[in-house]
Amino acid sequence: MKQIKKLLFISIFATFQILFAKEYHVDCNNKSDGDGSEKNPFKTIAQASEVMVAGDICYIHAGTYRETITPKNSGRADAPIVFTKYKNDIVIISATEQVSGWEKHDGNIYKVQNVNLELGDANNVYFAGKKMPIARWPNDSDDNEYTLDAKYINMEEGSWSMSYISNNEIPNFDWTGGIIHYLGSHSGCSWERTITDFDKDLHRVHFEELPEHWPFGKTHSPKRYENGHRGIFYLMNKLEALDAPNEWYYDQQEKVLYFYAPDGKKPKKTNVEIAVRPQTVENYSDYINITGLNFFGGMVTINGSYNQMANCMVKHGAERLITDLRGASVVEAAIQVQGEHNVIEKCVLENGTVNGINLDRWANHNRVENNIVQYFNTIGIHAHLLNSQGTGNKILRNSFYGSARDGVKVTGDDSEFAYNHVQKCLISGADGGLFYVTGRSIPKNIELHHNWFNDAYGAEHAGYKATGIYLDNNAAGYIVHHNVVWDVEWAGLHFNWNAIENEIYNNTFWKVGKPDEALINSWVPKRNEIQTNVKDNILYNNFSDVRPWWDSGDGKKYRVDEKEFMGPEADNVFENNEQFAEIPFSIEKGQVFVPLKNAPIIDKGRTIEKITDGYEGQAPDLGAYEFGSKYWEAGVDWTPKGFAWTVGDSYSNKGFSAFRN
Repeated sequence: MKQIKKLLFISIFATFQILFAKEYHVDCNNKSDGDGSEKNPFKTIAQASEVMVAGDICYIHAGTYRETITPKNSGRADAPIVFTKYKNDIVIISATEQVSGWEKHDGNIYKVQNVNLELGDANNVYFAGKKMPIARWPNDSDDNEYTLDAKYINMEEGSWSMSYISNNEIPNFDWTGGIIHYLGSHSGCSWERTITDFDKDLHRVHFEELPEHWPFGKTHSPKRYENGHRGIFYLMNKLEALDAPNEWYYDQQEKVLYFYAPDGKKPKKTNVEIAVRPQTVENYSDYINITGLNFFGGMVTINGSYNQMANCMVKHGAERLITDLRGASVVEAAIQVQGEHNVIEKCVLENGTVNGINLDRWANHNRVENNIVQYFNTIGIHAHLLNSQGTGNKILRNSFYGSARDGVKVTGDDSEFAYNHVQKCLISGADGGLFYVTGRSIPKNIELHHNWFNDAYGAEHAGYKATGIYLDNNAAGYIVHHNVVWDVEWAGLHFNWNAIENEIYNNTFWKVGKPDEALINSWVPKRNEIQTNVKDNILYNNFSDVRPWWDSGDGKKYRVDEKEFMGPEADNVFENNEQFAEIPFSIEKGQVFVPLKNAPIIDKGRTIEKITDGYEGQAPDLGAYEFGSKYWEAGVDWTPKGFAWTVGDSYSNKGFSAFRN
């Protein structure tokens, strides 16, 4: 009886809280601090955050709020705390402040004194909502961060080392204290270093000696000779390099900001903003719902659990340099999640030098669904449009577009990546994939199904090594089925080192590299004098255009023949896969990839439990689509409207024109 009374009391108390939940209003245009009512709203979101409890709603009125949303309390499952826009107002939460007081410095360059840029590698300047480049040489001539506009380092003996590089065109002023951005000939990972000295006679910049371990060592340093060169670079962050529209430079000691506006005129107060806060949201609470808001210039961090973020836009959320970074990756992201059971849904994320969404290793059982994520990892490091490391995460029906290196990465056990469209990656890097993972030869039970992967073509300096699904070093336990991979330059599928126990079923591969290059590549070198081996993988019901099936080797002496994947001595089960000279599927709108009537892929598959359930006809079809079944499309199923900025339309490009060329 006591237990029943206790539960009854809890239920009544919860109902009471819901009935008496409060509505707060915030308006940054209010001349007073306000009391939170609609008639006299709070002036800041922080005022509302301080008093809100479970069930409360904060209505934010139109305007730009230069603060960070930091909920003090948690909501409950039946009574979340809500931050949302008032009616159809446009609300921007900005991590920036406006800059005024400009005076002429020299020519078209203006300066402002007493400016505090204190975020280090995350310092940024924005003009009319667009990120401006730091003063650099050579200049960013095409206004495209992915193209790098870089120079090749000299290759003569003695003109490069692990602590300096040379180029005869380097402008002859002291670069000491500046920054070098370098991308090696392998083009798999960039790095940046502070310039410690400059030799004018040798046109040589010096920096702290690179370590011998990966990612530097032999792979991503001037030691590596590949693709006809030893790397490309540009130099930045010196006042003397400020000579072109859009560029800026900050003198840390004198606290002076210099800027060359796009039109060469004196900047207006409303046009120039500087980054002053790293985050626009810092949420350590639970059951917080954020809907209908816009975020600019800073990260959204979700460290709590059971939170929701929906119908929001994040612009320039993760812009930073990687100066003197010791590794090959960063965790910063436009939206970064550490908690559990959070939902990110129907949001738009645009522009960032590093990650779009990062679900770290403690971020378990989260759902990322129906989002547009585009134009990230312009810096060319191991960063992604999405990186999911936690257990049991679901990434569903998102559209991912644009990355210097890899597209997406999912490595957390028991996760699902389904109905997503990933395209236009490896723009300036190489040796990566639209879907890219590594592992430890321990099966992960990650299901990758019903996705579209297309458009991966590296730049000339990168050596043209951009692939579709890349199960790199020791990846294991991926169940890959009903995906379509097309229009990539370097194989549709990769296995490397001891990649084991992966299951590859019913995938469609078309136009995946040159016709004389294999559909599947494997890199199996010796490691610590032990031969690696791609083995115990199962591949059924896949089809492609005509090309070699499989190519394995280490680039030198070791090579395996067809026994690697066919016949009684095979390490892998490779059966019921076919190739065709003519396209066996429709290329008509609304039916792309569906088998043509009487196509040779119909009823030619084998039955696979849980994979081919519900097939039409006498047997499953080969490839990703079943003739006669309901048609599915990958990517978002909505059109973004009502945000503070016009959403780029790149994500909506289907890429089907590749079949008509």
